[in-house]
Amino acid sequence: MPLLFLLSSPSRAATWPAPTEPPAGTTLSIDEALALAFPKCIISRSTCYLTEAQMQRAATLAGEALPSALVLRYTATFEGKPVGTAYVDTHRVRTLGESILVVVDTHDRVGRVELVAFAEPREYVPVRAWYAQFRGRKLDAALSLKGEIRGVTGASLTAGATTRAVRRVLAAHQALLPTPRAP
Repeated sequence: MPLLFLLSSPSRAATWPAPTEPPAGTTLSIDEALALAFPKCIISRSTCYLTEAQMQRAATLAGEALPSALVLRYTATFEGKPVGTAYVDTHRVRTLGESILVVVDTHDRVGRVELVAFAEPREYVPVRAWYAQFRGRKLDAALSLKGEIRGVTGASLTAGATTRAVRRVLAAHQALLPTPRAP
């Protein structure tokens, strides 16, 4: 059963160190991805259980049902101020799994996407620049392969699975907000 873990990112404090980029072609551990996204930050993990209403809202926003009501959320703070939240979505690509870490900023937009596990053959992993196209994206119709997300020749299943995962993360993030905001 796929698992959904989430992380959102409030705006950065002026003194918060800029996130860094991993070397090309690298699969990171969750801890490494969090450290790159939130340098010098304190990161806390929490477990959330979506209510039936939250699950329905998230499914409507994502355009598909979430695989689980369980959401692991990583919240980062710098000098006592929140700087982001991250979520990990684990899902099947073709026959094997992939896990991505998605950072969501304070404006409910994608801060970054990092590949943290990929069990399919390596030739199906898109280049790092492909993942960068998610930065700044919000949950709307443009966040799809039929919208503004470019596909990947030779890795179309990966592109589709990753794009749907980013949509699920943003939808779960919205559903978890104390006062839901329009996407």
